[in-house]
Formats: sequence, C-alpha cells, structure tokens
Amino acid sequence: MHILFLPALMVALGIAKPEVGIKLCEESNDEGCVNSVLAVKGNSTAVKQLREWLINDFHKLISEEDVLGWLKGFGFDAESLINEFKGLVYGLDGKSLAQLTAPDYSIAQFVLMLHAVINHNENLAKAHALMGAPYYGKLLRRLFLETYKECCDLESESFRRAIAKLFFYHV
Repeated sequence: MHILFLPALMVALGIAKPEVGIKLCEESNDEGCVNSVLAVKGNSTAVKQLREWLINDFHKLISEEDVLGWLKGFGFDAESLINEFKGLVYGLDGKSLAQLTAPDYSIAQFVLMLHAVINHNENLAKAHALMGAPYYGKLLRRLFLETYKECCDLESESFRRAIAKLFFYHV
C-alpha cells in the first residue's frame, strides 16, 4: 500500500480509529494523508478534494500516448473510460475513496478490488479495475480492463475467469 494513504485505509477498514490515523499522518507531515483520513470521517471538503485528485490522476494516466494507443487496440475509448471513472468516483463515499487511493502495487489493487466485490461494492470494484488499467504493464492493463468489463457478478463465469487470470498473474 502507498505509505501516505495507509492511515486512511486503516481507518476505512476499521483497523484504526480516526484519531490514530490523523496522528500517523502528522508523523509523516503530509497534508494529503490528513485529508484522506478526514475524507474517511466524512468531511465533505476532503471528500471533494480526494475525488478531484483521483479523477485528475486517472485522466493524466489514461491520456498518455502509449496507453491511448493500447486502449484503441483493445476497442476501448479513453474519453468514455474517463467519463465512466468520474461517474464511479462521484458515487463513492470517503471510505471507498480511501481504499481507491491506497494501492501502490497491482497485487494491492487486486486485493482491494476483491474486498469490494465480496462486500457488494460494485462501483468501488469497477473503479479499482479501471484504476489498475493505466498504472501497470500491458498484460495487467488487459487483465484489469477485462475484469472491469465483466464486473461484478460472482455467478458469471466470465467474471470469475477474469478474476482467476488476475489471481494467477500474481501468484
């Protein structure tokens, strides 16, 4: 997990109390860390800032030339994915946003996506899958996009297959 967003994730998952999360953030002297914990607590300004940061980061990543070309090759349109991501992010609360910011590696993204699926948070699961697409290498991009496309019915064979591919990639 990304060390600066770990306190917010701990609060979001109920591992730590908000006061502990804030204290951990103050030790690292990072305003983004504090804002993410405040977002988990439901602070509307912090939630808004976290949403904007996530959307801007996703837009920047997906607009890179190599990603754009790759997306077109797999029949995805960057603008429609950006709009879909925006819609998903605006439907998430502070706890879910903290979970979306925390992953620093693909395995963490995958695990938190599974956590969202198990907890019936389809919007968060889809957002994790979309967020994973531009961050990692070509194979993982394809696997995350396939999971996004098939998400999130556990009874669906195609979704279970997409999840299994991600799992086997990581083991």
